[in-house]
Formats: sequence, structure tokens, C-alpha cells
Amino acid sequence: MGDKIARLAAKLGERQFSMDSRMMMADKGEAMMDGSFPIPDVMSLKRAIKAVGRSKDPAAAKAHIQKRAKALGATDLIPDGW
Repeated sequence: MGDKIARLAAKLGERQFSMDSRMMMADKGEAMMDGSFPIPDVMSLKRAIKAVGRSKDPAAAKAHIQKRAKALGATDLIPDGW
């Protein structure tokens, strides 16, 4: 069953990060301190923008997403009103 879910996620273009990789990204500022919202690239940025409503702290998630958008040169992807 797990293999089936992994194949489906890959087909949908979703990225799954291990906790170790999330923590390494957090150390580099590419993820929040708890490893959530890993954003190493523009595609991850787009996914994070869509997922912000599921965050425990939407204001902190938005701040992180904005910081990463700036670092990636993609501030034009940030929704109006953020």
C-alpha cells in the first residue's frame, strides 16, 4: 500500500522530504525551524503557497514563504494581500 501511495504522489508531482532532509533545510533557512514548509525551489514555493492554510501558524508560514520567495527571485508568486 505504501508503495502505491508513493507512486501516486510521484505521479501528482508531490515532493516528499524525509525528516532529516527537512531539518537540514531548516538549518539552511529553506524550511521552518520545525522542518515544515521546506522550500528549496520555485516548485516547492508554489506548493507552500497553496498549503499555507494548513499551517499551525499561518502568519509565521507566510513570513517564511515570503522570505524564500525573495531568496528564489519569485516574489511575483506571492498572493496579493499577504
